[in-house]
Amino acid sequence: MIPFGVDNTVMAPRVDGVERGFTLIELSVVLLVFAVLLAFVTPRFRELTEYEIKTSSRRLAGTIKYLFNEAAIRHVHYRLNYDLKNGEYWVTYLDEGKEFKEDPSILSSRVRLPANIHFEDIVTQHRGKVYEGETFTQFFPIGWAEETIIHLGDRRERHYSLLVMPLTGKVRIYDRYVEFAERR
Repeated sequence: MIPFGVDNTVMAPRVDGVERGFTLIELSVVLLVFAVLLAFVTPRFRELTEYEIKTSSRRLAGTIKYLFNEAAIRHVHYRLNYDLKNGEYWVTYLDEGKEFKEDPSILSSRVRLPANIHFEDIVTQHRGKVYEGETFTQFFPIGWAEETIIHLGDRRERHYSLLVMPLTGKVRIYDRYVEFAERR
């Protein structure tokens, strides 16, 4: 109950000294402007996450091609290591002591996927389909790479598949989830 003489409405003073509340039309116009702004901003957020998964796929594909070429030119056995839980990948090489060590090169430094991008699974010849933990793709000094499919996903259920071609080191990028049987 409102005490006598107390008005709880939002009032705007007018020039003539009489106060009045906001009209339904004024409130409707404000809501309409807000709805139009929201309609333009929301698609931009979707484009941003799609941009991130495309960029992540291309960057990973570039690293793969780089390692294929480096292995053949330098006659070094490389591995591209993946940590599926933490969303990271990095490069190791086989040293003279026959141990794999992390490559100090700036082009092969450890990379973390953006927060909303993750490894769904990775399929290699030596381990099959891996959903968790760590695995790797091998790049041999003779100019051959282990055939691999890397599946990336995002929170909006978009999937990208990267297929490593063993003889050329090229990477085919698909904007869907692709299995070995579907790759042609």
